Amino acid sequence: MDSFTYLALIFQFWIILGVIFLVLELFDGSTIFFFPLSLSSFLVSGYIFVSEKMSISSSSILDTWYELVFLWAFLGVLISLILVKFWKKSSDDDDINKY
Repeated sequence: MDSFTYLALIFQFWIILGVIFLVLELFDGSTIFFFPLSLSSFLVSGYIFVSEKMSISSSSILDTWYELVFLWAFLGVLISLILVKFWKKSSDDDDINKY
């Protein structure tokens, strides 16, 4: 598990994970599952990059793998809910088959 801890604390890992989710989104196209996970991966990567460069004290940053994974999942769910709420498809009310 030590190697996963090492990977989770490198911002390039989260960028690669975000790119993988973007490629999966190209095949899926639903913008509900893979796109929010990709955006949250990029946000976690930015958080790790800024926390390393700004030398924030260790008490204020997330420094374990499970905290970062929880942040990633939380951001993914939050972005997914925002997309569902605000990214509605336009509907034509002229369709007689709409019930």
